[in-house]
Amino acid sequence: MKIDPRYEQFGAAIAVRRDQLKLTQAGLAARVGLSRASIANIERGRQSVLLHHACDLAGALGLQVTDLLPRAVSTPLEDQVIALSDSVSPTARVQISNLIANAVAVGRPRS
Repeated sequence: MKIDPRYEQFGAAIAVRRDQLKLTQAGLAARVGLSRASIANIERGRQSVLLHHACDLAGALGLQVTDLLPRAVSTPLEDQVIALSDSVSPTARVQISNLIANAVAVGRPRS
């Protein structure tokens, strides 16, 4: 199954914030009423998220839902899949995604 990059970015943002708060997956799961396995799957982008769960996750992490959403609008360049090693941390994945999104946005003509 191919992982949708939007869910991967959403999950990576959750993992980064959870790590910043020194919160375990089990601790976050307890706060939002999901299983630890669901949190793990969400963080890896393997599980889609219902709106009410996204709101609960954001609230438990002290964020707005929009803080967790992918920032870039899809373009042909962004549609290309960039394979990252499994050893790349969630923090690094978010940073790489943001760098790519910013680079694409800079090159995008203004309307």
